[in-house]
Amino acid sequence: MKTEQRTFDHPAQVISVARYSKAERNGLIAGDLILSFGSHSPTEMIENPEMTGRLKPGEWLLMVRGGVPFRLAISEGLDGCVYEATTPAENITLPSSGQWETYWGGVQTGGAMVLVPEHFSWVWALFPPLLYARFRNWQMITAISLVWCIALVEGPITFALSYAISMAVALAGGSKMLIDASQKQGYSPRGSYGLASYATAAALEMKTAEILKPQFQKPNGIGSSAPAGAD
Repeated sequence: MKTEQRTFDHPAQVISVARYSKAERNGLIAGDLILSFGSHSPTEMIENPEMTGRLKPGEWLLMVRGGVPFRLAISEGLDGCVYEATTPAENITLPSSGQWETYWGGVQTGGAMVLVPEHFSWVWALFPPLLYARFRNWQMITAISLVWCIALVEGPITFALSYAISMAVALAGGSKMLIDASQKQGYSPRGSYGLASYATAAALEMKTAEILKPQFQKPNGIGSSAPAGAD
């Protein structure tokens, strides 16, 4: 994967995100660094806050969270987010243009995050349990393990047939099946992400969980910071 290093002179740092706000549902969390708002710079947005309302659904925020660069699609909006100018962000390593892959993001009560790619390589389907484990589809792992154990008892032909069927199910179900399973396991939608690779997605999942977990453990149980006076 080709990358490039860039310096961003005036990024904006997310100071707080109101609970249940559009910004929270869009995937923003306190501490995020925003490098660009679509075609607009952070400086423009900070100096002219009303411009935030002019951002169109589908535009991308270029961001960094815990050192991991990613893009976040503007869908719900940014209402409920408070941000301000921060120190320059130097030597940010980004994938070259055209190398971003789209992921669905979900956050579970407790702070765990899962990112499911819009399209995944057929190679994942060669070993379905690995696919389901990577995207935390524990119900499918349990089901397929049970079926394979029964098939092994029946004989090699039955096992081979069950293996082929499980591969076909993984390929046919694709990302939609993984997203549906994630939502059934309590992952609430938290935006659409642009990421460079599976490794980048895994790093962002871990960083997000590190940030959110302590917040969910607070006595009031909130998953994001709210500005003073917010409900």
